[in-house]
Amino acid sequence: MWRADAIASAINGSLFRVDKESFSAISTDSRTIRAGELFVPLKGPNFDGHLFVEAAYAASGGGSLCDRTRPEVFERAPGTLILVDDTNQALLDLAAFKRREIGGTFVAITGSNGKTTTKELLVHLVGDLFPLVFNEKNYNNQVGVAKTMLAIEESPKYSVFELGTNHKGEIGTLSRMVRPHMSLITNVNPSHLEGLSDLSGVRQEKLSLFETTEAGGRVFINADDPSLASYRPRADLTAATFGIREEADFMLRVTRELGIEGFDVTLLLSGAEVRTRVALLGRHNLSNVLAASALAYSMGVPLSRIAEAMPEFRPYKGRFEPIESRKGFVVIDDAYNANPASMQWAIDTLSALPCAGKRIAVLGGMRELGERKAEYHRELGKALKQSPLSLILLLGEDTRVTFDEIGNGRASHFKDKALLMDFLSGKISKGDIVLVKGSRAFGMDEIVEALT
Repeated sequence: MWRADAIASAINGSLFRVDKESFSAISTDSRTIRAGELFVPLKGPNFDGHLFVEAAYAASGGGSLCDRTRPEVFERAPGTLILVDDTNQALLDLAAFKRREIGGTFVAITGSNGKTTTKELLVHLVGDLFPLVFNEKNYNNQVGVAKTMLAIEESPKYSVFELGTNHKGEIGTLSRMVRPHMSLITNVNPSHLEGLSDLSGVRQEKLSLFETTEAGGRVFINADDPSLASYRPRADLTAATFGIREEADFMLRVTRELGIEGFDVTLLLSGAEVRTRVALLGRHNLSNVLAASALAYSMGVPLSRIAEAMPEFRPYKGRFEPIESRKGFVVIDDAYNANPASMQWAIDTLSALPCAGKRIAVLGGMRELGERKAEYHRELGKALKQSPLSLILLLGEDTRVTFDEIGNGRASHFKDKALLMDFLSGKISKGDIVLVKGSRAFGMDEIVEALT
């Protein structure tokens, strides 16, 4: 139960009107708000929740927060009204207030690549062993993390949060809200450079997770990542390392490659050994497997559970998911997003997979790369030129320089998705493997749907 006076105190707000003194929950959506809930009208470049304050009250009979600068809203709106400087910040403040009341251990995961897979695999490994909450899907921004925090009931044993960013300072903001006891950074790679400038900026942003971890907590360092391996945490934290190439506290060894079916692996977890199977494609995913296993083991998940649960895990839609088509070829759906590192990993994986037919890459461009966008797309072209792929189809203006760099008959460039699909339909056949990947803005998932 949320009392109006406690809410106002937690968010540095002022009570403009009090008709209802307590609320059952916090809502940010006037379409789904329930009776007795308090409405928080969020704002963005293309929306303003203040326009729905009255609609929210009609459904909830409760009240709302409101920016102090919006008298045209709060002077006419019914119900309890709490005025704040900024409703977006007030949501974060409410979540931070709620966090102080929740017990248990908080786990936070961030990184340029693999954070959602690592989080989802960790949740899968823990299963129903312990009371656990987590932010679902990739709800890893300020709103998603805050809403997950506000929805926590009582005090679960573990609360697992994936933290994302696209601008400087966001990880620090989220981490100070979550106040994790265990923190892991999957890797540092060029991503969101429009907001983070360069690789150094990405590293600094990700490391803010470690720097804001609770005193007495534990940080998990990727020993294989040059940007992270040399990091030394502050004195009131303990460190654990995980690595595949480098010696570390937690390690993974591939015992057998299974092609499209994944890998047999041996996990070495702080001296304990477990053999299991991983049904994920790509060696890059093995680092996510190891990271999730290191966290799970440190949280008290038995080795037997890790061994038994690991083979059952499947990736989220759009994250290197193999799909068998009705016509006998395999589509690797990696359409969720793309950056330079994940593009290289995808090309390497496709190149190494056993294939009875052609290896085909259908690639859109990469977004949020800032001033170095053309350079990174040229580097992609160099990688594709050196690859053994049979056919390369490129979509969008960003990949024009990629096409120019390849400079041979294997590649074709398209401005239009429909033209690309028409061309591909005449080239694809039974036994082929088709990788589909690109930033979300290119809608590569539409190509996956058409193929499958």
